[in-house]
Amino acid sequence: MLLALNLRIAVGEIPPVLRDLPLDDFGRSLLVTIPVICFSLAAFAGPPLSARLGEERGLLIACAALCAGLALRPWWPTFSLFAGTLVCSLAVAVMNVMMPSVLRRRFPRQMGDMTAAYTMALSIGAGLAAGFTVPLVHVLGGSVALALAIWTIPAAMAFVLWLPQVRVPRPRGPAAGASIGVLRSSAAWQITVFFGLQSALFYTLLSWLPTIYRDRGASPTAAGAVLAVMTAVGILGNFVAPLVANRFGRPQFAVACTAVLTIAGLLGVLIAPGQLALIWAMLLGIGTGGTFSVTLLLIASRAKDAVVAARLSSMAQGIGYMISAPGPLMAGLLHSVRGGWELPVIATIAIAGAQLATGLMAARPQVVER
Repeated sequence: MLLALNLRIAVGEIPPVLRDLPLDDFGRSLLVTIPVICFSLAAFAGPPLSARLGEERGLLIACAALCAGLALRPWWPTFSLFAGTLVCSLAVAVMNVMMPSVLRRRFPRQMGDMTAAYTMALSIGAGLAAGFTVPLVHVLGGSVALALAIWTIPAAMAFVLWLPQVRVPRPRGPAAGASIGVLRSSAAWQITVFFGLQSALFYTLLSWLPTIYRDRGASPTAAGAVLAVMTAVGILGNFVAPLVANRFGRPQFAVACTAVLTIAGLLGVLIAPGQLALIWAMLLGIGTGGTFSVTLLLIASRAKDAVVAARLSSMAQGIGYMISAPGPLMAGLLHSVRGGWELPVIATIAIAGAQLATGLMAARPQVVER
């Protein structure tokens, strides 16, 4: 679970201090877009690495790379910030692809429970990063670089705790290498587009929600707290959505409920952002957290076996993040052109509507074959 915590910590501590970094609007937009682009490109490396190293060893190596990226990023000037973010993003991308296959292989009878636990850990990691980075800056005398460097510690702990897992025997049978078989599956494409749209929505909020509130007069701590509440309350969505989808056989119901909550939260941010900021953050957290859990559950449960799960995970995340990559960048550019956040929020609401439509199709009973 500590491994999962670090997947979101690695990309969650930048947004609260985004305005404090020595970057212009384009640089900030590029910085928050790098992880999404890397998640797309590196996701295709997941199955070949699993086939060559085994998932447990592959996760250990990726965790080591994550530690290196986190340690590199705080060293100024901006080259190290971008280089470290690039290394972190590549490592997280590979880990993201491998985890659904690990769950499918090692916990085939507890898919809903383990998906809930895994995604809960992801939200906790994001919440910790969003909520504590700004206070760390103050405690450390205003040093943003040192506050970012602190997050190397939990990554190193995850590396040490994961070491015993390399003794787990590698599975026999077909290796989870690259294959174009899933590209012919309409079900795989539905899950992929659903994953892409929910990622575009989440990373747009993760990147810009604190900035929206800071531009409307909130303090850095208060703006970071809004994001922290969104990511922390996402734990509830992470836990409930896959259980509803799996235990009660209602994945489409889970998709609809999480989408409605997300749209309600976005409308609140658009119409009355200041008055009920924490309420909107809670709705967004439950909605986006639940949607993410459902996408991972569909990847793991709709696959015929663990090999197909690895290939489907690679496709859904590789192409899905490619779909989502323009989201944070376009939101930042729309703000730069128009000078306000109304149009970016309206565009995000449109993404949420498209997510609902594709999610209902992806959640239909179907199996992805090899």
